[in-house]
Amino acid sequence: MKKKTITAIALGAAAVTAGMATGNASADNVSTNNSQIEISAKKATSQNQTKASSESEAKSDSVATTTASKASSAVAKSSATANSASAENNSKAANSQSTSNATSEASTGSMSNGSVASSSKGATSSQSSSSSAKASSTASQSSSETAVNPETAGFQAHGTQANEHNIPAMVKKEAAQNKEKFEQQLVNPDARAAYDKLNANAKEIAQAANVDLAKLTHQEIDALNSVKMDSTPESGTVTYTDYADIAKDLINRNPQYAIPQFDPSTIKNFPAATTADAETGKVEPLDIWDSWPVMNANTGAVTDWNGYQLVFGMAGSPANPRDNHLYLFYTKYGDENFNDWKCAGPVFGFGQNSVHQRWSGSACVNSDGTIQLYYTDVDTSTGHNDQRIATVTITLANNNGQISIANRQNEKILFAGDGKLYQTFAQFEQGNMNVDNFCLRDPHIFVDNGQRYLLFEGSTGSDNYQGMDQIYNLGNYGGATIADDVNDMFQIINNSDMTARGSYANAAIGILRLGGTEKDPTVAHIYAPLVQAPLATDEIERPDIIKINGKYYLFDDARLNRGTNDPSWQAADKAVGDNVIMLGFVSDHLTYGYKPLNGTGVVLTATANANSRTATYAYYAVPILGKDGQPTNYVLITDYMTNRNWVAGKGNDATWGPSFIVEIMPDGTTRVVPGSVTKEQGVWVLDGDTEFAPVYNGSAVKVVSNKKNGANGQKNAEKIYYDAQKRNLVVSRANNEVQADTVQSVRMANKANATKSEKNTSANGLPQTGETTSNKTVWGMISMAMASILAAFGFADKKRRG
Repeated sequence: MKKKTITAIALGAAAVTAGMATGNASADNVSTNNSQIEISAKKATSQNQTKASSESEAKSDSVATTTASKASSAVAKSSATANSASAENNSKAANSQSTSNATSEASTGSMSNGSVASSSKGATSSQSSSSSAKASSTASQSSSETAVNPETAGFQAHGTQANEHNIPAMVKKEAAQNKEKFEQQLVNPDARAAYDKLNANAKEIAQAANVDLAKLTHQEIDALNSVKMDSTPESGTVTYTDYADIAKDLINRNPQYAIPQFDPSTIKNFPAATTADAETGKVEPLDIWDSWPVMNANTGAVTDWNGYQLVFGMAGSPANPRDNHLYLFYTKYGDENFNDWKCAGPVFGFGQNSVHQRWSGSACVNSDGTIQLYYTDVDTSTGHNDQRIATVTITLANNNGQISIANRQNEKILFAGDGKLYQTFAQFEQGNMNVDNFCLRDPHIFVDNGQRYLLFEGSTGSDNYQGMDQIYNLGNYGGATIADDVNDMFQIINNSDMTARGSYANAAIGILRLGGTEKDPTVAHIYAPLVQAPLATDEIERPDIIKINGKYYLFDDARLNRGTNDPSWQAADKAVGDNVIMLGFVSDHLTYGYKPLNGTGVVLTATANANSRTATYAYYAVPILGKDGQPTNYVLITDYMTNRNWVAGKGNDATWGPSFIVEIMPDGTTRVVPGSVTKEQGVWVLDGDTEFAPVYNGSAVKVVSNKKNGANGQKNAEKIYYDAQKRNLVVSRANNEVQADTVQSVRMANKANATKSEKNTSANGLPQTGETTSNKTVWGMISMAMASILAAFGFADKKRRG
């Protein structure tokens, strides 16, 4: 397939209806940077602030030097402490000493300089040995308190205004509304006895929620007496109610978010994944799952590397669930044929083992043509996954079209948590490791205004740490009323599993600013989380960010069953058989201010049973570029079929699934574009010859592509594509062109085609992708809808989006 300059995407005929508009070390040496922590705290202005907040910074320096060695299973750790003065303290290491600067901009609601624990770990491995080395360090600084405006306390980290969900204000208002009715309960001796056991704060909350005092249990009374209501959810906070509402959308298969259904008979194992295994060297069909392209870090689009598109992916033997390593796959740029992909081999060579694993991340091209890979370095020697953010520079060789990995350089651990903003593995080890889910992975490179940043999945640190206090914090619930929040709290504390989940739930999406050079990066700044989910869930993963028209769109993946709300995810499992989702957020600023798309953050919801051949996950949004080379309002969603270890039956390997399109509206809503499912699996780059096998509300719709004949043998009967000049989705037919505008409405434009042919194009078309087959009925409905809209908008303008 020839290379295209203009990227094309598809829209099924249903997209022209107005109602559908709303829609995861093998190097010789791994070094760990010891960090000089410079904390910068930002102060917010007054509660009625309507313009950008002024910020003042208080900085203090510290230097921590780390040493550790590990031979076989023996581990030795050392730590150094430095005070908050600007002078440096020297500490001696057993083997070597290295110092590098890292600045932590910890913008916290308490406005304190705080104490920061900085931990970084390095690992050394060879092909003949599974030995590894760890290093950890801690640095602490003196803390000073600064007065905080209580009305904006939840947003002091970013100097922005508090949102409308103000817990103290809600309590006062609703308590006043319920006063008379609530006080009537006090004539009941049991109610009065319970009331007398409540502290003043709890009494007001109980009144606001109008609880039935006579039925309160000792556990519920203790909970009310422990309630915190002095904080308001920050922007970027995923609440307990958000997850409950997302579960409803999943259960109801809301077409705006429902992942297209695919025809299992069309799904193939990934041919390129039949390759030599990194552990055994044996050539066999491998599972392939979390994958990501070598991208342009400015736009997120797939890079054309010397005529090739390159994709890294996690892969391993289906017979060994601990075989988790990275491989590089490649094909000609713009080639969508699934069979044309090839494997360049395991990224870290052969002789790997299951104790030292590498998980997902991101990659970009350096100025000299080398590849900078950011990934997750994982040590499983303790029986748990000790995850660290790492990087390595990869040089590729091209021998007559055969891409191979020539060498690796600069392999090192970049970040292992700081303890204050992001949880460290040492903190994780102090808790219940069977309940807690330690996360520090999935680094995603992004360049903004010339500065390099890394997004990553983490867990909140001591500033907003896990624990029972998160259950008692009404700001984590997000209910419409205080009664909703209190009832949800009671539901949690009366269920031991939910109590354990809720107390350890502290998922976060973090961000670092990188220093150093592109091939030898360091951590320059550590920012507060972009998104956090205390109480709600303990895992949101694979962050991916795209800048569109000056706004930052952040996407990540999640599973509802990693959350606290057992009834919600269990209902989703019962109704659909799976509970995977994709979340999305938007902000005018890269490092703060994120609000959930679609109100709750939902972008995609599961539609297939987790054990079916067509179940998908690890959704990754690839921007679709316009004529100006910048991302448009459309993103290509890539995924994999979740058949790891043959869960859908032996021989059904985990494989790349078909891709599809999500449209992002200017008002912060999104929708799955009907008819945008690619015919081929593993499509990362779309061009003008892309074929699509669309679905409509889960039912297959046959659409004729430009490569097929129409019902009466007419060529070019219908073409569905993305017009980069118009920056619109277009359905081009024999006698007219239908333009689907991006502003939640459908604008029709009559345009004569050069080819005159009959209008009947419903008989022939592409293979179906839906698991149901109401083709003719759906197509008839679509045709009628199109005719009606054409009649109503016959003279509508062809307004283009800039």
